Amino acid sequence: MIRPEMAQKFIDQITEYTDYNINIMDETGVIIASRDPKRVGTYHEAADRIIRGSEEIVTVDDEKLFPGVLPGINMAIMVNGRKEGVVGVTGSPAHIREVAMITRLAIEAMLKYEKQQENLLLRQGRKENFFQLLVRVENADPNELRAAAQLLGYEESIIRVPILCRILDNTPADRILETIRSNDGHWIQDLSTILDDTHVLLFRTLRENRRGGAFSLRREILSYMNSTLRRMDRGGMKAVFFVGTPQSAFTQYIYAYRHCKWLESRYRHLTDPAGDDRVKFFYDKAAEYFYSVLPREELHRVFYQYGSQLQGDERKQLIDTVAALIETNFNLTEAAKALFIHKNTMMYRYNKIKDMLDIDPIRSSSDRTFLILLYHSL
Repeated sequence: MIRPEMAQKFIDQITEYTDYNINIMDETGVIIASRDPKRVGTYHEAADRIIRGSEEIVTVDDEKLFPGVLPGINMAIMVNGRKEGVVGVTGSPAHIREVAMITRLAIEAMLKYEKQQENLLLRQGRKENFFQLLVRVENADPNELRAAAQLLGYEESIIRVPILCRILDNTPADRILETIRSNDGHWIQDLSTILDDTHVLLFRTLRENRRGGAFSLRREILSYMNSTLRRMDRGGMKAVFFVGTPQSAFTQYIYAYRHCKWLESRYRHLTDPAGDDRVKFFYDKAAEYFYSVLPREELHRVFYQYGSQLQGDERKQLIDTVAALIETNFNLTEAAKALFIHKNTMMYRYNKIKDMLDIDPIRSSSDRTFLILLYHSL
């Protein structure tokens, strides 16, 4: 269907370059736009004949043939093999045939472009709705999710892993998204969208080892991200990426995305990561995640006596020290650097914890678990 306002805009533009009268008729044979405003809304018999019949061109040499129709050439406006309307150019058919043909081609090109834009907007709307269902709606209807995915051509059974990008500078999110999509390894089944001004979300397809694609997660993601990071470096863009958990059911994507958000919360103060440190994996922090989701009430009950005896500066120092130890996998040298203290000071603090709690978390895995749980209870 040709919109009257679009048709009139076309005529207004084209008549700046020609004196010929041009009419555009819709699929009912009614003039919807014309250089002569008086003709808008009137019936055009030649156009109706073209729309209803098999002819694509009707030439009018004698206005008596079609009452109310002036001599000229009328041509079907074709879009994707369908008659969308008719364009008529008034004048001597022998002199205006080329003008009529060019006018017809111009209108068809404009209509095709408009339909492409409409389809893009429609797909964008469908995609935004799909992502809302995926990562915002708790317990979304599986059938609704699958129907939305089907409209977009997305397969559900493929294993995908979420990658949440947090932009660290003033780079526009759409530029980051375009950089990700321009990756040589980006696939049509990868899902990607802009969440807000500082976040872009990608559900990356794991294509290696289809039977057990999750086992290739780290290798595939790092290989894929290296290409993206190189492009970002060349463009002077700064961002960090948080890799969640792989899933093959749309209903589980919301939890995979939340794993990304939880991981991001562990690095909320990160401002300028470098090299491989720009890609963070949830599984590297999985133990910490499970500690964080343990019921706080239960942890308090189990460690109440310990916590009640730790007060003031002693409590704060233990929390800071253990946090640094956890972050550095109980490497005393690295933990000292994280706390900006001397290694001997770190050793003193560690020995103090050992003596006070009668444990040795570096040598004993059970002691390490005990100390981490105590830390999360405080």
